[in-house]
Amino acid sequence: MRTSAEMFTLFHSMAASDERIRVMTLEGSRVNPGITPDVWQDYDITFLVTEVESFRKSDDWLAAFGDIVLMQQPEAMELFPPDFPAGWFSYLMLFSDGVKIDLTLVPVTDIRNYLSQDPLIQVLLDKDGICPELPPPSDERFWVQRPGAAFVRDCANEFLFVSTYVAKGLLRGELLFANWHFEQILRVELHRMLGYLAGVRNHFPLNTGKHDKWLPQFLSVQERAELFETYRLESIESCWNALSAAMQLFTDAMREVCDSLAYEVPLDTEKVKRYIETLRHLI
Repeated sequence: MRTSAEMFTLFHSMAASDERIRVMTLEGSRVNPGITPDVWQDYDITFLVTEVESFRKSDDWLAAFGDIVLMQQPEAMELFPPDFPAGWFSYLMLFSDGVKIDLTLVPVTDIRNYLSQDPLIQVLLDKDGICPELPPPSDERFWVQRPGAAFVRDCANEFLFVSTYVAKGLLRGELLFANWHFEQILRVELHRMLGYLAGVRNHFPLNTGKHDKWLPQFLSVQERAELFETYRLESIESCWNALSAAMQLFTDAMREVCDSLAYEVPLDTEKVKRYIETLRHLI
């Protein structure tokens, strides 16, 4: 694998030699002070350019980055809607030496919009001196914040309501239906409440990482075991067990959060558990 020094030399060489490229920036984990660097980090590079269309006429210029194994161009895909504003274009590239580059082209006329949309931006090259002085890169915008009582209430309401959808799917033998609601909704709210729990124990705001990857380290050994149990969804029986574990973990977390923040516990989980048991005894 090429070293980071080799990669940044390559980026600077390409940007400096192309008059269309006026600004080059680095984003993401490589500028995030909260991330421990490792060899698997992507290179999230943006070129702010005088125009985008000439780059898009052919992909041949991308060969300068190396031997491409696979490339994705999100803004050119039809199945998935693009995330970026109109006129921006990105190339997600995997290379044979293990390097991954996420390269985005942005019209330089959109520089203010571009610089305001992400707090993790470092300017690497500014040919015209048009970039304002940016604050130090920080991901604090994405940290878990102290929730108001309404946030805790709404989180609990969504979790408990959707738990009944999971139960109905299991009762009908529809494992994929049950698992979709579990993973797409139930787990989101479970992680949200566990994030609040981590916050009241360790002070807000709190960084649980992208997709809550660091959340387990804020939990007790028993809580981690209960959380990992909720990932056993391969059968009707295991999914019932996961639902029970999730509901108990959520309930315990909610009670501690409310007690710590002096909020009234918003909902009675036991009533929902009894409702689910009622459904199970209808057959």
